[in-house]
Amino acid sequence: MDEPLMESGGRAEHFRDDGRDSTFRGRRGALVGGDVYQRAAALVDLAEDGEGIPSEVLEQDNAKRSTSLYFTYIRLDPFWNLTLAALILLSFFEVPLWCSGSFPNPCGSREKYYLGSLPYLTREESLVFEIVIFIILVVYTFYPILFMGKKLFWRDSLNSVKVVLLLLLAVDTLVDLFYVTPTGPISSLPVRVAPYVRVILVAVNLSQVRDSVKTIFQVLPDFIDVAALLSLFILFSSWLGYILFEDTVQGKEVFTSYMLTLYGMTILFTTENNPDLWLPAYKQAPISSVFFILYILIGVYFMTNLVLAVIYDSFKGQLAEHFMQEEQRKDELLKITFNLLDQDERGYLDVKQCSALFRELNNYRTLPNIEEEDMEAVFYALDDSGDFKITLEEFTDICQAIALKFDKQEIPQWLEAFPTVYNSSSFQKIRQFVRSNYFEYIILGMLGLNLITVIIETTLDIENDASQQFWQEIELVFGWIYLIELALKVLVYGFSNYWRSGQNRFDFFVTWIIVIGETLTAVLPNGLPYFTSTEWIRYLLIARLLRLVRGLMLIERYRVKVVTFVNLIPNLLPYLGINFFLMCIYCTIGMQVFGGLVYEGNSKLEQTSMFENDYMVYNFNDYASGMVTLFNVLVMGNWQVWMETYGTLSKEWWAVAYFISFYVLGILLILNLVVAFVLEAFFAEIEINEESKARDADDAEGNSGISDPRYEKRRRARRGRDPRVQNLLSHMLSAEMEKNKGASSSSEI
Repeated sequence: MDEPLMESGGRAEHFRDDGRDSTFRGRRGALVGGDVYQRAAALVDLAEDGEGIPSEVLEQDNAKRSTSLYFTYIRLDPFWNLTLAALILLSFFEVPLWCSGSFPNPCGSREKYYLGSLPYLTREESLVFEIVIFIILVVYTFYPILFMGKKLFWRDSLNSVKVVLLLLLAVDTLVDLFYVTPTGPISSLPVRVAPYVRVILVAVNLSQVRDSVKTIFQVLPDFIDVAALLSLFILFSSWLGYILFEDTVQGKEVFTSYMLTLYGMTILFTTENNPDLWLPAYKQAPISSVFFILYILIGVYFMTNLVLAVIYDSFKGQLAEHFMQEEQRKDELLKITFNLLDQDERGYLDVKQCSALFRELNNYRTLPNIEEEDMEAVFYALDDSGDFKITLEEFTDICQAIALKFDKQEIPQWLEAFPTVYNSSSFQKIRQFVRSNYFEYIILGMLGLNLITVIIETTLDIENDASQQFWQEIELVFGWIYLIELALKVLVYGFSNYWRSGQNRFDFFVTWIIVIGETLTAVLPNGLPYFTSTEWIRYLLIARLLRLVRGLMLIERYRVKVVTFVNLIPNLLPYLGINFFLMCIYCTIGMQVFGGLVYEGNSKLEQTSMFENDYMVYNFNDYASGMVTLFNVLVMGNWQVWMETYGTLSKEWWAVAYFISFYVLGILLILNLVVAFVLEAFFAEIEINEESKARDADDAEGNSGISDPRYEKRRRARRGRDPRVQNLLSHMLSAEMEKNKGASSSSEI
C-alpha cells in the first residue's frame, strides 16, 4: 500500500461535534442506528468495497428497518450459498433415470456398467432432500420483499424469472412424487426437467455468473458471424476434398461420401485425427499432403485465431459496458451519501462536514485523525475549483482516492487495554519486527528448509528407511516454529485482524492440526492410529508449503506473473463457473440419452474405439462419470472417440451434434474468452507495473531535496488522485470505456 495522505500514530480518538463519544457499531449498526456522519461513512465504505446496498432500500420511508432486514439477508449468504451448492450436488447422488432396479444396486452391478463410487440416494431420500432445499429456496427468493416491498420486488424482472424457475421445479417435484409413490399412476420418467432448472436457478442466483452469462449472450451475434465463416470454410474444404480424391484410395476408403468427408474434415480441424485421416492419400501420392497441410494451416492457425480475436474484441466491449454499469451503481450510492450529508441542499460540502466524515471513516479505513491544518492540505490537492467547497464530483474522487490509498482499519486488540504492556519498548520492538519484511523472509526461509525436509522424509518413507524417524522429528520442530509464528501474529495484530485473512485462517487450522498430529505421533507412536497417521499429516505439510508461492512476490521477474494470477482469479471464476454449468446441462442430456448404453458384454461396444482404448469408465451412465467424460472432451483428449462410440451405440445423428455443439460452446466460445482474458490481463499488469515504477522514480527525482512535511502531505494527496492509479480491469478496458462513453454522449445529443 502507498503511504497515507497524512501521518498517523496509534488509534485515533473520535468525538462528534456535540461532545459525545462516537461509538463504533459496524456498518450495520451505523446505518440502522447511527447519526448522519456514521451512516455516510458506512455507505462510503460499502460503496468502495463493491458491496453497495441497493439504492431502492435507502430511499424508502422505513429505510432503517429495511436496511436492518437487508443486512440480515446478507449475513445469511453462506447459508444460501450452501443451499445452492446442495442443489447442484443432488444430481451427483440421484439414481439415473435409466436405472429401474431396487436398492442396494438400482442400476445393476457397478462393475458391469462401469459406474462411479458415489452412493445413490433412494427415491424417497432424494424427494425429501429436494423438498427441503425447495422450501429454503422459496424463503431465499421471497425474503427481499421484506426490505424492498412488493412493488419493487415484482418490478425487477430477475425476481420474476426466479419465481418461474421455482414453479417449474415444484411441478417437476410433484410429478416425481407420483413416480416415487408405489401406487402412483406414472410407472417411469424418461426425462426430468429438474436437473436443468437447478443449474439455471443456481446461475441466476449468483450475480457474477449471471452478469457473465449476460455478457456472453451479448457476444453471441459476433460469435455467430465468425462461426458461420468457419462453417463455410469447413463445408467448402470438405466438398473440395471429396471432389479431389474421388478416384483415389483416399476417396474409396475414407472419403466415401460427402457426409463422411465432412465428418472427417471437421475432426481434422481439431487435429485429433491428424495425420491418420490423410494417410492413404499420402501413401498413394505425397503431393496430396499439400491440400491437408493448407487446410490445417488456414483452419488451425488462421481461422481459430480469427475466432479468438473477434470473440474477444466483442467480449471486451461488453465487459467494459458492464464495468461502467458497476461504476454507475457505486456513483449512485455515493450520490445518496452526498445528499445525506448535504441536508441544506447547498450542492457542496464544507471543510467541517468532510472533517466529521473522515473522522467516522477511521472506523473503516486507516485514515488518521484530521486536524484543521491537515484538512487544508487535503483540500489543496482535492478541491479542483479551489473554493474549498467539495462538489459531488469532487466527493466521488475523494472516496475513490480513499479506497485506493488506505487499508481497512484494524480492529483494536485486547492488549491495548493494558497500555503499560502495549506501549512498552519491548513490545514495540516485537511489534515492529513481526510487521517487518525481515520476519516474512525468515518464515519463507523456514518454509524452504521445511520443503527439503519433507522431500527427504517422504523419499525415505517410500524406501522404508529407518532414518525416516529423525526427519519426522525435524518436521515436528518446524511445526512448533509455525505455531510460534502464529502466536506472534495474533499477539501483534490481534486475533480479529489476523482472522480477517482467509490465508491466515487456512494457516491457523493447518498449523494446529499438524502440530497436534505430529506431537501425538511422537508421544503415542502406537496409539490413536487415525490421529497419528503420517499420511494425512504429510498432505497438510505439502498444503502449508504452498505458502512458498508468496516468496515469488519478492523476485522482480516473477512479481508481475504472480500478481496477474492473483488478480485474475476472481474475474475468471464466473466464466469457469459458466463452463461448469454448461457441463452440468450437457451431462444431464448425456445421461438421459446415452445412459446405460455402455456396459460389459455389449457386442456393439466391443467394435468401437472406446473399447479399444479402454475408455469404458468414461461414460454417461451416472452423473459423476458423465462430468469426468465431458472434462476429457473439453480438453480435447481424443474427444472423437466418445462421439463415434455413442453415435454407433445410439444410431442417432444427433449424437454427433451433441459433441460438436459442446465443442463450439465450451471451447471455441468460453475457453477462448478465458485464454484471451489472461493474455490481455498479463500485458495490462506489465503496463501498470512499468507506470508505477516510472511514477515512483519521478517522485523520487523531482522531490529529493524537499523536506517540508506539509508539502509531503500534499504530494501524497496528489498521488492519491493520480488517474493512472487504476485497477487491472479499468486499465484493460479504458479504451472500450471511452468508446462507450462517447457513444452514450452521441446518443444523448
